[in-house]
This record gives sequence, C-alpha cells and structure tokens, in this order.
Amino acid sequence: MSIKTYDIPYFTGINQAGGENSLPGRFAVDAVNMDTDGGRLRVASGYYKFNAAPVPGNGRIELLSSLRTASGEIPVVMSGGMLYALIGNRWQLVHTSQRQGSDVTCDAAMVRIGSADYLVIADGENQLIKFDGESVTDFGSQEGCSDVPVRFLTMYRGRLFAAGEAENPDRLYYSVLPGGGRTVEDWGYVEASPAIEGGHIEVGAVGGDPIVAIRALSNQLLIFKKNSLYRLIGDRPSNYTIERIDADMLTTRHTAIAVYGDMLYFVTREGLHYYNGVTVRPCPDMRLIKGIMARAELAKCRAVTVGGKLYFNYTSGMDDEMMVYDLEERKYMRRNGFDISALAAVDGKLLMINRKRILYEFGESSSYDGDPIEAYWRTPRTDLGDKAAIKSPRMLYLRGRGDGIRVDIELDGRSAAYYARLSEFDRVRGAEAAEAEARVTEIPVFNEGRCLSMTFSNVNGGFFELEGGVELEMGLRRRTE
Repeated sequence: MSIKTYDIPYFTGINQAGGENSLPGRFAVDAVNMDTDGGRLRVASGYYKFNAAPVPGNGRIELLSSLRTASGEIPVVMSGGMLYALIGNRWQLVHTSQRQGSDVTCDAAMVRIGSADYLVIADGENQLIKFDGESVTDFGSQEGCSDVPVRFLTMYRGRLFAAGEAENPDRLYYSVLPGGGRTVEDWGYVEASPAIEGGHIEVGAVGGDPIVAIRALSNQLLIFKKNSLYRLIGDRPSNYTIERIDADMLTTRHTAIAVYGDMLYFVTREGLHYYNGVTVRPCPDMRLIKGIMARAELAKCRAVTVGGKLYFNYTSGMDDEMMVYDLEERKYMRRNGFDISALAAVDGKLLMINRKRILYEFGESSSYDGDPIEAYWRTPRTDLGDKAAIKSPRMLYLRGRGDGIRVDIELDGRSAAYYARLSEFDRVRGAEAAEAEARVTEIPVFNEGRCLSMTFSNVNGGFFELEGGVELEMGLRRRTE
C-alpha cells in the first residue's frame, strides 16, 4: 500500500463549468455563505440593521436609492407610490404618486439644477419628481418639453437622458446643456445655439423592441432594447451618432445593470455579460455558475457594485439568493438564507431591504440580524486520476480558528461526518490569532472508496476560518493487494 496526500493549497470559488473529476480541489461545485478572499475559506459575514424602523406601508418596494449631500447620503425608498426618506433615523413620507400598474419599477439619477443637488425619480406613469433632502417638487414643465412620464434616467456628458415613455417606447430624450441660466429641466430646442439644445431621437423604431434601459459610460451612452443594443456617441446633438451594436445578446432589466470603473456589466438568464467598449460579450467565467443560473428567476434582479464586488439577487425555486462576483479575482460565491426586496449601494455600503421592510447593511456581523448563517463548501467528486486505486483516508490536516467545523468525507456515495474544535474565535486577537493559525489540527478519518469528495460546514451557525488550505492523507491499494 502506498501513501498519497490530497492537497488543496487554497480556495477559490464555485465552478460548475465542467465535470467534477477534472476540477482542481481549490474549487467548489456547491457552496453557500462562504468567503474565499486571500485564498482562505471562512464563513461569510452577515448583516445588521442600518435602521431599526421598518419602511411604512405594505406596498411593493419600487426603488431603493439615496440622495448624495455634502454631509452624507440620505436613503430613499419608493413603495407603492409613496416616497420615504430616512431623515433623523426616521422614515418620513415626502411624496405620494398615483399608481395604475402593479409592476412599477422606478429609476433615479443625481442631477444639479442651479446650485442645488437633486435626486430625480422616474416611474413611467407620472411626471418626474425631484428631491432635495427636504421636499419633493415636480421636475420639468410642459413649456420645457420635460413633463413626459419616462421610466429610465441617466446623466451623460452633462445632460440628462431619459427613455421609457409608454406612448413612444423607442424615443430617447435629452436635456439642454446646463449653463447660462439653462438647466437639465429644459428638453426643448434652443434656436440661437443648436449645440446646446435639447430634444429627442427615435432609436431603432421597430415594433416590439422597446427601450428597456439606458446607461452612460465616459464616452458613450448605451441604449438597451428588448431584443437589441444601441449606443450613442458624440458630445452635442449636431454630432450625435446612434449605432446598433452587432451582438447576439439576451434581454436584461434596467435594475440588473451595474457599472464598475468604466466597464458595464448586466445580468441575463444565462449569467453575467459585459460591454467592452465595442460590443457585448459573455463574461469568460460565466459558465462557472451555469447550474445555478439554470434555476434562477430574474424578475426581481438588482445588480450593484461595492468595493470591487458585483452583487445581484435572483429567485431559485421559492427562495431568494444573492450572487457575489469578485471583479478582481474573477470568482463567484453564493449567499442565501434571507429574503431580498431591494439592493443598493449607498455611501460605499451594500444595503438591503427584506420582506420585513427593514433596511440592513452587510458587514462584519456573525449572523443575519440574529438568525444563524448556515454555510458549507463542497469539493469536486474526484478519483484523483487513479480510478483503479482504493483510497483509505487516515488523517485530515488543517489550520484555522473559529467555533468549530464539521467535515463530511464521502467515498463512493457513502459519507461520514467528523467534527473538530478550533481556536476560540472570540478570544483570538493579534499575535494570538497568528499563533492559532500556525497550529495544525489533526482529524482522524476512516472510510474507503475510489471517488472522493469533502464538505466543510459550520456548526450551529458558528464561524470558522481555514488558512493555508487542507491536506488529506490516505493510503492507496489495488484490489489484488
């Protein structure tokens, strides 16, 4: 009998792109509520109340956004036509809109009008409104050709662009260039200076292909339609050019689009796509979560970027889940165990509203606001490139700290569970933490078979962190031995 060590030097992310047998051990074929930053495997942080008071009412959450001010950001929520602002730790009703439909989803954009900053909000049913931190007023006017009920907003080269008018689904509006007494509330013509005038243009006027989102990058404006994608380039109406992008792409939603740096990402039912400045491409690692996305429903999807990571939510069966995509290390991790009504990035933080209508902040929390975090990581099922050999695990070596860990070792479909105590997480600080991570924990294991898989889980919602990977020592023998 020979001795072999199955070594997992570090941990990366979920990989469902191919057969498990060919995957390195650093990947997981299934994992939830784990974090692998720096190659460590640790239970992901939870969330806590950003504000204890629930959003009033019981209407569907149509918008979670914020007004940026010199003293900080003011979270705002639109729910069933009611606009609430979190002022002085209290939700204050600042505006009421009429609702005709039940599927309204709002959009918002920060603009400057004169010397004041406003959050402009569109719902597709009513005239735009603007919020300055104290009160809400109507945006635009009939005289300025800006009283149309649009759904989508974005700022591009100093102008406000808008789209999503029900009566003109292919129309893209743009404001005048601000300055000299002009503001983005004026979308009309300026005869004396065509270079600064406002107006509108029809984009790919083909039946059944309405505009579904608009987003601006530094040098172009992307116009998403139901079945196509266009871009607008130029810095004034006289040289605006609209081009159809030759890309075979699936449709998306305006809430499922996020910008990181000057790169635009959007979620489709196949996974994450990006725009590279010329055309649309699937993210090269999109297939890493193909099994998850095959079950995902994106009707409530919202995508946001915070701290180098892209977060988007979806529904899997009856449950809400959230995918975390590391934009620098190019890896995916899955989160679940909570419901999601809205996501937003506010002041560099990831905020969420759930069905309790509470506003939460994701961060250094060991629970989901008191509820335990159930986490696990399953390695690929592999024969280690030697199908004939019968593997007999003897000892599992790992380094880490936390409240304890459960390891399930499966061989040929038969699984056995093992538990180990780790250094107490709450009492480990500074040099003691380094000393704890330097100690190796040995877990004796017993089983045999040809195909191996391991699952690392937390115990009773507790925390653990593994440093430096894991090693499994096993004996190998042939049937004749």
